[in-house]
Order: sequence, then C-alpha cells, then structure tokens
Amino acid sequence: MGKKKLIRFKANATFPRLFEPPALELLVKDHHLKGKWAQDFFGNDNRLTLELGCGRGEYTIGMARLFPAQNFIGVDIKGSRLFFGVTAVQNEKISNACFVRSQIELINKIFAREVSEIWVTFPDPYPHRAHRRLTSPAFLNRYVNVLNATGTICLKTDDHNLYSFTRTIAVENGLEIIDDTDDLYNSPLQLAMPQIQTAYEKRFLDEGKKICFLRFRLDREVMPLPKKRQAPAKE
Repeated sequence: MGKKKLIRFKANATFPRLFEPPALELLVKDHHLKGKWAQDFFGNDNRLTLELGCGRGEYTIGMARLFPAQNFIGVDIKGSRLFFGVTAVQNEKISNACFVRSQIELINKIFAREVSEIWVTFPDPYPHRAHRRLTSPAFLNRYVNVLNATGTICLKTDDHNLYSFTRTIAVENGLEIIDDTDDLYNSPLQLAMPQIQTAYEKRFLDEGKKICFLRFRLDREVMPLPKKRQAPAKE
C-alpha cells in the first residue's frame, strides 16, 4: 500500500463525518443509526439522498451545497477516495452531508426505509457481468428496503448499454419512469438537473460521449431479465 493511502486512511479515522462500520460487525448487528440518520445524526427530519459508489463524493458535496435543506450521504468502499470528499465537507463546514465507507451489498444493514432518493453516478458498467451492475435486480432489491414509499432511483451514465439494461428492467417490472433521456445535454431535462459535473462526466463529454439519465420509482422488488437480454448490444 502506498504511503499516501496510509496517510489518508489514518486521517479518515479522525473525521467525524465519515463512518467506517466493519463488515463483520454489520453482519452481526445493524448500524446504530439505521432508520435514524436524519433525526440522530443530522438533527432534523429533512429528506435523505444517497449517492452509491460515490468515489470522491463530488455529487454528494455538490447536491449538499445546492440543497441545504436536505441531507446527503455518499457511500463507497474506497477509503482513499472518500478522504477527498470528507475533507471537503470538513473544510467547508458542510453540515448536511457525510460519508459511509462500506460495501453496497450491506446497505440494508446501514439504512432502513428512510431514503427518498438514490443516485448512481457513472458506475462501472460491467459489460460482461450484469449481476455486478449497481442497477441489477439483485442491487435494486436491496435498495427497495432502504427507500421510503415514494423513493426513486437516478442513474447517470455515459454507457448506453447500462442505461438500456436499467430502463428495460424498470419497464418490464412496471415501475414508473419519471425522467428518461439517452442524450441529456440535448434534452430539456438538463435544465431541471442539478448543475453538477464530476471529473468522470467532464472527461466523457470531452471525448464526445452522450450522457444518459434515468429516474424511476422503486416501490417493489423486481424480477431479473432473461440472461440472453443481459448481454451488451453489439457495436
């Protein structure tokens, strides 16, 4: 492990707005703030939004700046990346955001039905491993247990296959699609979107890629697609 990573990991342990629950402990007992993040940590009853696979937390921090009357939590397993997000939160004294270092597979042990919206921003599309996608049925069926009754999923990606895969799951399971475009910056939707661009998004735009966006309501468990429909479309 590099020296810089060791320094960041050591610093992470001192940040009050970074939670690092050990996986083995979560398997035995739920996180002590499960179901009580707004009331017991943020000290309010404001709506709660998660960013999953948040990396450096650019979207989490950006939304917290734009919407001070809402609460935001970024979740990622990479402590070295989270260091940058939690440092920004601390330096700017952003009181409506924090971070959790954990596997997303354990999300049900950390949150209850208290989340209003989940953002998945530019995740790994796993072109040949559909079950690993953060919008696969296995993951969606975890999210449904942390979202409230009107909770929504937002996917922002440069990968059209991932967008199409996710949209097909929503349509075939009868989920309500609220926003939908395969070319965000040539769509009226861009005007209603938070004006936030991560480093990944800026790079993709510089490369001439189109950005897809999908928002749908997740109010029930979903069924998987047949395997033959999980493969990426041929170029």
